[in-house]
Amino acid sequence: MHLGLAVSGGKDSLTMAYILWKLSKKYPATKLSAIIIDEGIKGYRDESIKYAINLLKRLSIKYKIVSFREYFGFTLDELVRNYKVDIPCTYCGAFRRRLIEYVGRDLNVDLILTGHNANDVAETFLLNIIQGNYKHIIYDLDVKGLLIPRVYPLKYLPESEIVLYAYLNNIEYFDKPCPYARFALRREVRNFINRLERKHPGMIYNLISLAEKLKTGKKLEVSRCKICGYPTAREICKVCELLTQLSSLIHRDLKTVGH
Repeated sequence: MHLGLAVSGGKDSLTMAYILWKLSKKYPATKLSAIIIDEGIKGYRDESIKYAINLLKRLSIKYKIVSFREYFGFTLDELVRNYKVDIPCTYCGAFRRRLIEYVGRDLNVDLILTGHNANDVAETFLLNIIQGNYKHIIYDLDVKGLLIPRVYPLKYLPESEIVLYAYLNNIEYFDKPCPYARFALRREVRNFINRLERKHPGMIYNLISLAEKLKTGKKLEVSRCKICGYPTAREICKVCELLTQLSSLIHRDLKTVGH
């Protein structure tokens, strides 16, 4: 079994990598490869990658780094600076997921593992409710072998326990927040859930439990994006939709310069 570990340099992904490394010792047939995405956020991602590389080298886990610039022709910093997009996290999330899939295919991994913890899962569920994304709440995606299955091994672990585990095992990680997090609705949802959890312990697990109960067992059919051919449950995949929006912004700017 070849596992692709999506690693950023933060506490969650590095703790996940460390735990999988320990488990892989008991199962020598397991192969680990790390996937690092460089979005191009100066002072943030370049620094966090250093922490990721330090641990991966310490554990002798091979890794591959790919960048937004390499695949899309721009960094996230340039995207924000040049086109002043309202919510950079939307672009970042979609582009990151796409690159993780591409690298996973290139490495020929069987599964992709990410470091999403219990807090993350609860936040995503509440976000889907707020934004009315009912399909994300009640359906899973029928990947039909077109996408690499994703696993969230830290799904039931709260953020506080992961911090403690990292401390006890001398896992050094990058702990500064992304400078673009202030634009994200997720940040407000995270603060709300954290306040609830402090006053009423167990709220996070209640949200996760509800999210699991609402799953119908039915799956969304996957087809091919009409533009790029990538597997998607939509006519046009999210990445192509966003790139089309960027093309419109570029065209608008060129027209402004022309006048």
